[in-house]
Amino acid sequence: MKRKIFNIILGATLLLAAACQKKLEDDYLDPNGFTSPTIEGFYANAQQQLGIFRYSYGEMFHNFNTFGPMLGSGGYANDGSPSNFSWVHNPYSDSYSKLRSLRAMQDMFNKLSEEDKKNYEIFMWTASVIRDYVFYHLTDACNDVPFTDAMQAQDLNFFPSFDKQQDIYHAILANLKDVSDKLKGYSLNTSFIQQQFPRNDIWFAGNINTWRVFINSLRMRLAMRLTNVEPALTKSTIQEVLADGVYAKDRATTITLVDRQPEKAMELLIFRSISERLPQTLWAPQNMMRVMRKAGFPEDPRIPVLFQPDKDGNYTPMPSEGADVTAISPQITSSNMAQTFPSFYNRFTFERNFGMPYQVITSSEVHLLKVEAALRWPDLGINAADEYRAAMQESIDIYYEINGIAKDSSYTGFISAAKATKPPQATITAFLDAMVNEFNAAAAAEKMGLMYDQKYVHFNMLKPYELWADTRRLMKDYGARVRKGPSNVRMMERTVYPTSEELNNGEKFQAVKQQNNYTTPVWWTGR
Repeated sequence: MKRKIFNIILGATLLLAAACQKKLEDDYLDPNGFTSPTIEGFYANAQQQLGIFRYSYGEMFHNFNTFGPMLGSGGYANDGSPSNFSWVHNPYSDSYSKLRSLRAMQDMFNKLSEEDKKNYEIFMWTASVIRDYVFYHLTDACNDVPFTDAMQAQDLNFFPSFDKQQDIYHAILANLKDVSDKLKGYSLNTSFIQQQFPRNDIWFAGNINTWRVFINSLRMRLAMRLTNVEPALTKSTIQEVLADGVYAKDRATTITLVDRQPEKAMELLIFRSISERLPQTLWAPQNMMRVMRKAGFPEDPRIPVLFQPDKDGNYTPMPSEGADVTAISPQITSSNMAQTFPSFYNRFTFERNFGMPYQVITSSEVHLLKVEAALRWPDLGINAADEYRAAMQESIDIYYEINGIAKDSSYTGFISAAKATKPPQATITAFLDAMVNEFNAAAAAEKMGLMYDQKYVHFNMLKPYELWADTRRLMKDYGARVRKGPSNVRMMERTVYPTSEELNNGEKFQAVKQQNNYTTPVWWTGR
């Protein structure tokens, strides 16, 4: 009898424990961590993930070493040995970790009443844009990746299939268009839920128009990736955005983000990686200076804000090729950060500038996208020369703005010349006139090369993923014209999957095993 009573009590205890566990799972994502999780909290958390908009220390530390030599965006020299492919950063695992909060949001949203779902729609629509932003970076790096079945372990789907990059791009572009259309004319209602949106929207403070500017500008960026494989889709997307009229057109609509925790910036963000890479690799690159200093042309006004003078007061680049490096090798030094040779990237602009607005999508980039669209499809009615001029003017403006924001001159090695004075507009106009005249006189292929040159200067070391994408894509048509790295550095077409993918998802991995190398091009290059 006692045994029977004991079994009844034990059974009831187990049932109660199971019920409590279910309650914990419903009410607490992590019983040892956050309590009472909310859609709003997960949304804010997703926006604050390092590496989405904010350049993180670890990722950029490795990016400088990987992309600088390959893209010619850092002062790397040809040492005579062919390069080996490598990338210490793991964009694959890193990307999926950024998506966890969005998956938790979706799970909570699915359980809501229809009325609450209506109020939370603005969170879910814009969260899907964050997802798209993460996924396009991932597929650009890896080609085919789990997309449709991704992040479904909670549904016992532990072995996701790999979606084709073509399908991923189609899905992303379709969703971006859908969300942009939904937000057109949208305004927040008076419900408590929607009134929390500006507070939890870390990126844009609930500004619906800014979201539309961001989404439509992103549509233009991604559509242009497809010029070699689906030009009709590229053209139609550009036409739709131009007809809509809401995208990054000037500095006022440029999408930037200033970090809200400047006290942690040096430890966690790009500034520390610049500080640690400067003495080794971030010299002024010779090929960039060749673009900015052309014989018979005025000097590019951005030189003093992108770079700082060497020990002799000159803007001397690090040569790209071995013979040139050998000639100056006895002078190359970084032992005294105020007396270096050749020139560094401007430390005042980039290294200690914790209030620097991160350039998410700038009007300069969009103007250059429109230049390319005009060259490919004259019937779009875009004036390529006007867009070319605007791209350079607004790039000059934002880099002087960034240099002007910097305040910290107390670091060891500061030189006063790194804090630059913007030239008079007449000087800038003379430069722009000369550059536009060159553009107008050039043949069609060279016009495309000049457009790429301006992306190369504008993106420089700060936007390696976008420069990598444009270089891979345009190499198909223009070859060496768009290669700026030393001649011994090979182009990495993509990165490899983590070894854990083949070990843990072996059956599905067979579909992508043949492309698991650094030399198989991604789909949208068209090769």
